[in-house]
Amino acid sequence: MNGPRSEQDETDPYRFVGILLVMLVATDLALIAINVLGAPSFLSLDEEKNFPTWYSSVKLFGTALAALWCWSLEPAAERRGRGRFVWPTLAAVFVALSMDETATAHERLATFIMSWSGTDSLRDRLLGGDSAKDAFAWPVLFAPVILVILYFLVASLYDRMKGNRRSMLLGMAGCVVAAASISLEGAAIYTSPPLDAWGEAEIARYQLFAVFEESGEVVTATLIFSSLLLHARYLMSRAPCGPETG
Repeated sequence: MNGPRSEQDETDPYRFVGILLVMLVATDLALIAINVLGAPSFLSLDEEKNFPTWYSSVKLFGTALAALWCWSLEPAAERRGRGRFVWPTLAAVFVALSMDETATAHERLATFIMSWSGTDSLRDRLLGGDSAKDAFAWPVLFAPVILVILYFLVASLYDRMKGNRRSMLLGMAGCVVAAASISLEGAAIYTSPPLDAWGEAEIARYQLFAVFEESGEVVTATLIFSSLLLHARYLMSRAPCGPETG
């Protein structure tokens, strides 16, 4: 039998989601503003192994947890239905992205692939023959994987959030910003001269691209994380007043 839900049971998760969303937006805005004005190394979005890297990694891992939360809140019939593996798969994707954010595995793997024999023609066409740019070949090398992940995200959000348009559109916006950010990273490097020929103008141009591209990555993670948190709150509002049975 379903028992009455206490006022605190109803309020606490809502308050948690609201506070977390405010904290995410405030931190994002602060990081972007600091980088626009000129950030120290510890806060630079364009450097690794610093606060923004760990912050992004935690957000991505939080998104994985939010996906599992949504899965646990869905009605039992939906968890056993056609899309029963969507939320766990989304969680696995975001765990992998979180690990990659910390380890920069995509750049390391791109450098390794570009070291193979037979990649000279790709380096010549894409990177102007500059081996110092090998790590930046990842948007092209992994384009099929990126497209599959983006398609899966869009399809999953549409499939699981059709009844919650606001959360669905927020997540879709995150996917659009992600695609734009990846495109900017490529444009910043592929259209520039060899790295050893960079002067002040080239460095300033790259830094401008980097601020927009890295800010886009920050916003992407927050948009998708927020969409899942809001969807979890939506699912809580539809839940029966008591433990689900059956």
